[in-house]
Amino acid sequence: MPTIPRKQTPDPRKKKQQREQPQDTRYWSQAWRKARLAYLKKHPACVDCGKPANVCDHIVPVRQGGEFWDSDNWQSMCTRCHNAKSGREAHQG
Repeated sequence: MPTIPRKQTPDPRKKKQQREQPQDTRYWSQAWRKARLAYLKKHPACVDCGKPANVCDHIVPVRQGGEFWDSDNWQSMCTRCHNAKSGREAHQG
């Protein structure tokens, strides 16, 4: 007697959420981690909404010519505001 094949669904236990790594390896350096934490300690609030910040964002994106190590090009943001800003930048072309 023929059997009906079962629908193959991925095992949720095997699915690991993989974070997309930035192209620029400087984001993973010890120097960046220290600079980022120092900046967030000095500027703890999101520049958009005022909530606690956990992202050190480049105002002018590095891929668009912004200076990576220039703290005048940094701003503190919460994850939600940073994701919204990054989404807008991605669609601007």
